[in-house]
Amino acid sequence: MGQLKGLSELLEALKACKRCQVVDKPFLAYYVYELWLPGEVRLLLIAESPPPGQKEDFFYNLNRPDRLRRNLRAILGLPPGEDVSLLAWLKEHGIFLTSAVKCRPPAGARSYRDERALKRMALNCAPLLAREIEVLRPGHVMALGKVAELAAGALGLELYAAFPHPNYVVRFRRDLMPALREAILEAVRLKGP
Repeated sequence: MGQLKGLSELLEALKACKRCQVVDKPFLAYYVYELWLPGEVRLLLIAESPPPGQKEDFFYNLNRPDRLRRNLRAILGLPPGEDVSLLAWLKEHGIFLTSAVKCRPPAGARSYRDERALKRMALNCAPLLAREIEVLRPGHVMALGKVAELAAGALGLELYAAFPHPNYVVRFRRDLMPALREAILEAVRLKGP
C-alpha cells in the first residue's frame, strides 16, 4: 500500500510541476506507471528525455514507431516483433525505463536537441527522479546517456552501470552492444535470449 500511495504522490508531483517550458508530459499521457511498471523493479534504466519537439514518438507510445524501442530490442538481442512485446518483456523481467527529464522538451533552436536545455531540465527534474527511486526501490540503477549520468550525479546515486544512450550505441558504438546487453541481463540475472 505504501508504494501505491508513493506512486500516486509522484504522479501528482509530475502533473503539478511547472519548473520548465515543456511540450507535454508523456509519462502521464501514456499511463506509463499504470501500464508498464513491474511489481518489483529489479533494474531501473534512466534514459535522457522523451524526444524533443512537437511529435508523438515516445518509448511508451505504442501508436508510433520509436527509435529507442527499436534500438533497445536490438541491444537485448530480442527477435523482431510488435513493440508491445518488448514492453511486456521488460515488465516481466522487472526492468523499467524512465527518463532523467520527465517532460517532452521543446526542440532546440538550431538542432534537434538543445543539450544545455536538457541538462537544465534534468537538474530541475532531479527531485522527481529522487522521489521515483524512493518509491520504486529498484534493485539496480543504470544511467543511459550523459544527461542521465548528470542527473544521477546530482542525486549522488551509486549506479550499477552507466553507458551511452542506446540510440548512440546502435548508431556509433555497436561494439558496446554486447556489454550493455550483458549488464542489463546480469542486473536481473538472466541468460541471453
